[in-house]
Amino acid sequence: MEYEAVIGLETHVQLKTKSKMWCGCANEFGAPPNTNVCPVCLGLPGVLPVANEEALRLTALTGFLLKCTVSRYAKFDRKNYFYPDMPKNYQITQYDKPSTLNGQVDFEFEDSLARVRITRAHLEEDVGKNFHFKRQSGVDFNRAGVPLMEIVSEPDITSPAMAYAYLNALKDILVYGAVSDCDMEKGMVRCDVNVSVRRKGQQELGSKIEIKNMNSFSGVRKALEYEIPRQIAVLKRGGKLIQSTRRRDDTSSTTEEMRTKEQAHLNRLFP
Repeated sequence: MEYEAVIGLETHVQLKTKSKMWCGCANEFGAPPNTNVCPVCLGLPGVLPVANEEALRLTALTGFLLKCTVSRYAKFDRKNYFYPDMPKNYQITQYDKPSTLNGQVDFEFEDSLARVRITRAHLEEDVGKNFHFKRQSGVDFNRAGVPLMEIVSEPDITSPAMAYAYLNALKDILVYGAVSDCDMEKGMVRCDVNVSVRRKGQQELGSKIEIKNMNSFSGVRKALEYEIPRQIAVLKRGGKLIQSTRRRDDTSSTTEEMRTKEQAHLNRLFP
């Protein structure tokens, strides 16, 4: 029995702005820890965030570059969750009315033209960065609040090599459009991978496995080269795949489970 992979990617891209999304703090890599912060991006009580006009412009520009529908009206929501690198305990993001919808990326792949459809490219804000030392951990909030665009693809990708080619094509578009520098060494591009397998010819999708926070395109390709055969092996021996979130271990070149999701996880969203 033959199986096939179904892959969708969520690509997070820091926008090329001088200041953060909701305040005047500098959008700057390499500053001393916790120096580019203020009451707004730290989420202190009583603050009044103001949207970054350039971030809104770059998001609309991305919509045109990706052949999306650019909405005349978009809105932001408050997505509530607790992580130590999110100082407000919520993220200002777009949910049901994003800035752009329904686009595509066309690129050369295996001597032909491939197309991956884009579900949406929406605007939100980045989180801080955790640092783990020998006896303690710390968090730098300089990155918290930096304008972040999430580009969500349809599950049109069928192989690790195709995922790699799509990501490089997407990066080229964003760099040439001056939307982002896309410097992966500075964390400007990160990717979440959604992958499932199913019998060839089957229409129904398999259980979605998410691999979080990939910070290189080659890492995405290697994670899929491990994860797809792993899922197929589970099904071939009669096992069952459960929707879950995994992380990639760079040392062993494997993925390992972080948490399972019996049902799709829904964050509390407020207008």
